[in-house]
Amino acid sequence: MTDMLPVSLLDWLMFSLVLLLILLVLFVLLRRLWRGAPKQPYQQKLLFSPESAAALRLLDEAMGAQLRVFAAVSLSELVELNPKLKKAQREQALHDIYGEKMDFVLCSPKDLKVRAVVALIDDSLSKTDGRQRQLLLQQIQDTGLPVIHLSPKDGLSAAALRDEILATLKQSRPVIAPAGQGRVEPVLSLPDEEQSDDHNEPRFNSHKL
Repeated sequence: MTDMLPVSLLDWLMFSLVLLLILLVLFVLLRRLWRGAPKQPYQQKLLFSPESAAALRLLDEAMGAQLRVFAAVSLSELVELNPKLKKAQREQALHDIYGEKMDFVLCSPKDLKVRAVVALIDDSLSKTDGRQRQLLLQQIQDTGLPVIHLSPKDGLSAAALRDEILATLKQSRPVIAPAGQGRVEPVLSLPDEEQSDDHNEPRFNSHKL
């Protein structure tokens, strides 16, 4: 029996390596058995939050066939940078709209031209984030694109919302396309000065920011 045991340092090293390899194989096998069968890597999630779903139903009821409602549209699809911006300003403006989406976009049903955008009021934002959002929405509105602020929690009726939207559209200035040119993106510019801290997120309405 003692003849089978390693007698030299090299034998001990070989024996240790073989033992370590066996333990490693056992560990991998046991880990696979413990994990079980491979699981589905994806699962469904809600397309709309309860607040967004309520707002969408309200908008559809308010406007009917007058305007088509599109949800979660990227800001980069709605505005483009002012070509007169300096490099640093362009980088800042791109950073401000990167990954940002408008909650809803209202378009004419025939030509699908953007008539207005809808921003849901988010009470969860901090004061700083709310001020930055306010500034961004103001810059969007400065392009001539009306911004409507909406909170389904306010209990606004579809008829009242319809009146607000139509009144806002009448007050907005149209963006005129040059002759022979198709779709014209509103141009996003940066303000000369930052807004003061006194500007807070409006509780509602579609009035000017």
